[in-house]
Amino acid sequence: MDSIMDEYVKCIKCEFRYVTDKARENFLAEGLEGDPLLCLHCIGEVTGKVMNRFGYLVNPEDLESENQRMQVLPQTITGCRPCMKKRGVL
Repeated sequence: MDSIMDEYVKCIKCEFRYVTDKARENFLAEGLEGDPLLCLHCIGEVTGKVMNRFGYLVNPEDLESENQRMQVLPQTITGCRPCMKKRGVL
């Protein structure tokens, strides 16, 4: 495990999280200047964004709408053939 962490550098802001490939990708996507030496959490603090479930930084209002869309989707498909057979419709 030490060899894996040797390739990552520690964040220059918080000094205890590591700068991962996802953090470097988000750093460049945000258009921040300089070398990518911040972890995802610190990039989020600087930009005012939050991390979504895929590990990308998004605006908080975008995250809320993403969560609402996920809640709107039904858990099971209503009216499908197996369900209708169970109900005795077919």
